[in-house]
Amino acid sequence: MNAMTENKGSTLVAKPDQVVIPPTVAMKGEDVSVFYGAKQALFGVNLEIERNRVTSLIGPSGCGKSTFLRSLNRMNDTIDICRVTGRITLDGEDIYDKNLDVVELRARVGMVFQKPNPFPKSIFENVAYGPKIHGMVSTKAETEEIVVSSLRKAGLFEEVKDRLNEPGTGLSGGQQQRLCIARAIATKPEVLLMDEPCSALDPIATAIIEELIDELRENFTIVIVTHSMQQAARVSQKTAFFHLGKLIEEGVTEDIFTNPVNKQTQDYIMGRIG
Repeated sequence: MNAMTENKGSTLVAKPDQVVIPPTVAMKGEDVSVFYGAKQALFGVNLEIERNRVTSLIGPSGCGKSTFLRSLNRMNDTIDICRVTGRITLDGEDIYDKNLDVVELRARVGMVFQKPNPFPKSIFENVAYGPKIHGMVSTKAETEEIVVSSLRKAGLFEEVKDRLNEPGTGLSGGQQQRLCIARAIATKPEVLLMDEPCSALDPIATAIIEELIDELRENFTIVIVTHSMQQAARVSQKTAFFHLGKLIEEGVTEDIFTNPVNKQTQDYIMGRIG
């Protein structure tokens, strides 16, 4: 058989005359544990986040998936009693190094939350805010270029191009979430974290966001927390199953859903736990 193959999702399919380029690792968690005071929420998680892939984190409520997600850009730092042990790297650099600039980290690892949370500013200023505070733009033309580009990548520009100076809070829920995605990608992050980004949206808006996620992975590494196993199956190439603060199983999404190795994973997929 010809050694040349084509990448399809995260599986390799034979195809002549194409060189195999295995996925590289953008972020890596090594023995990551998280404590809230005396309570341990995450136990020794080891997980690689592959570049230009969508990684879904699934599991029952309270299983630790959002806790792990927030550890990837140090959002847990905002909780006084929270303590993180182990090692998390971005491009091989320890993000918990005391000399690391957390503001810069959050520009490189953007985040979209469960509920759309546009700033009480215009649509334009919502997107321009990040590039401005991070010193990425020095002229009005540069700012406009980033705003338009980000809105286009978020699939929103054509819908709002005639009302960029109107409040972002005046948009529909689905549009607000796409505005928040545009705001997150405006700083040109390497990694985009999404914490249940569709849970507050209707099915039509959800479908638009899912299609957008598939397009965004060409330029960004995406980690998404979702309660919907159907959504994980649709949008991700890699899936990690968490239960009671532990990473039970991770692998190619299709394998996790059709042929899981661990019985706990199978029980969750079949609806017997969760």
